[in-house]
Amino acid sequence: MFGKSILRNRKTLGGRRAQAIVEFAIALPVLLMLLIGIMEVSRMLFMYASVVNSSRDAVRYASAYGKSDTSPNYYLKYKYCKGIEAVAKQSGFFLQNPVITITYDTGPGGTSLGSCPVSTTGEANVTVDTGDRVTVTVSTTYSPMVSLLPIPARTFTATSSRTILGIMELDN
Repeated sequence: MFGKSILRNRKTLGGRRAQAIVEFAIALPVLLMLLIGIMEVSRMLFMYASVVNSSRDAVRYASAYGKSDTSPNYYLKYKYCKGIEAVAKQSGFFLQNPVITITYDTGPGGTSLGSCPVSTTGEANVTVDTGDRVTVTVSTTYSPMVSLLPIPARTFTATSSRTILGIMELDN
């Protein structure tokens, strides 16, 4: 009698284990989709934040009036296109192939003073004065690593502007 109850318990335990495996097999794809979705959305938000930070850091560097640390030629920071690009790429190290544009103007709604081509070695050929504005635009394309979810590829663009600070004469 004692042996029959153990045998009966094994049969019901085996049935419960099989049921748990089937339930897990049904729920696993949903859980994996949810996990992959969380990872992709997190990666997309990180890329957006990286683009915004990259443009802010580059425009902060470009608005400074001092000279760069690049020797033997110490270029003016606001005209040093390669230096501005390097700061943008350093800040957005995770971004792959970012497109960086640098322009100058006299302020919101003002006239354009030109641009700073990123391919320029040395200082850009642009005449800028204290109080003028520099604008740095950084853009990159996000594409999902896993194409299981309907998350489309998209381009993130961030534009930051800042007034170029210079040496101000104070009245005595």
